Amino acid sequence: MLKRRAVIDRFSCSWFTTPQGAQEYYIACCSGGASSFENALDILNRNYLSALEDLGLHPDTLAFCRFHLSDIVNQKKILARSEVFKNVGFGAVSIVEQVPCSNDFALLFAYHVRGEQRQFHKEIFDYTADQTPAGASIAGNHYTMVWAANTSAPLAPDSHTQTTGLFSSFLASIERMGMTVRRNLIRSWMYVRDIDNHYQGMVDGRREFFSAHGLTPASRFIASTGIEGKGPDMHSLVTMDSLLLGNIAEEQIEVMNALENLSRPFSYGVTFERGLRVRFGDRSHLYISGTASIDNKGNILHDGDIEKQTHRTIDNIEALLGGQGATLEAMAYAVAYLRNPKHFPCVHQLLLRRLPPGLPLIIVEGAVCRQGWLFEMEGVAVTADATRFPPFF
Repeated sequence: MLKRRAVIDRFSCSWFTTPQGAQEYYIACCSGGASSFENALDILNRNYLSALEDLGLHPDTLAFCRFHLSDIVNQKKILARSEVFKNVGFGAVSIVEQVPCSNDFALLFAYHVRGEQRQFHKEIFDYTADQTPAGASIAGNHYTMVWAANTSAPLAPDSHTQTTGLFSSFLASIERMGMTVRRNLIRSWMYVRDIDNHYQGMVDGRREFFSAHGLTPASRFIASTGIEGKGPDMHSLVTMDSLLLGNIAEEQIEVMNALENLSRPFSYGVTFERGLRVRFGDRSHLYISGTASIDNKGNILHDGDIEKQTHRTIDNIEALLGGQGATLEAMAYAVAYLRNPKHFPCVHQLLLRRLPPGLPLIIVEGAVCRQGWLFEMEGVAVTADATRFPPFF
């Protein structure tokens, strides 16, 4: 059952639990009208700890979190020394520059998983030079969840070569855990610096790598978001966050489509799916890729009209969910990206009207992969399910 709670100007959260499986929590925290970045981190820490207390969670139940910063070059070292950074050291930590459109220096999204203590074995791996925990492996009774953050290959000269190097490094890391891209990779976030100039190189490099490792139109691709964003290394043109699931059967993974509303991305050469449904014995996770105002032929709809583009994007997500017997009420969290932050007041009010009350929602500046798209949204939905597969964790 999915529940939500929101405390204005502090945090919002949703959580899902069944008698058979683990509890999972999606938390979005804001820093409010702070006077400085340091003050913002103090507020963010208080709000995060307040959310954990409210939910009865210990910090060590964290699996993954992401900080959305407004100036990563000048803020990442300050963040690394902060109390909130210490408190998220129990999971993988992603840091990305995507300026909050709200009145915040920084925003924090966190995903926690809790069950019987004996159910879980967690390992933190790939610490960076500043001791950021870039990876977390959480093994339960039935599955292993692996989160990897800020994967990059900054020494390569262009986005195509960086993407190839990034995936090669990523593959070597997951093979040590007995995982493969074809069998276990579920979700990625591709952050592209100066996306208008470097997106195509990322697309080409990813397509070539996927083709070489069994991800093709005849098999499946993954759920993904490709968006403007800057990773911690200023030389990285492409930075990736990712989610893998171990001990998952191929038949548990279903491609989500809504072909009357929007085409499959590979029809225009982009290798991701509109969404993936992963079915467990007690629930389904519906991973919604970055979705924009597109029609079923791959065309941009409502050129230049932010309000109509936002409506169409939500309509498309509703169609994807509807194909799986779900609605927007099943959404556990959402992230919205604006090419122009001046559109925030309009978009924010529209989202509040159309999305479920109390939904953890983050709105940041992030140019979409096509210049004509003004708005994009992604998220995860969770629904009750009953299958022959083991329950979640």
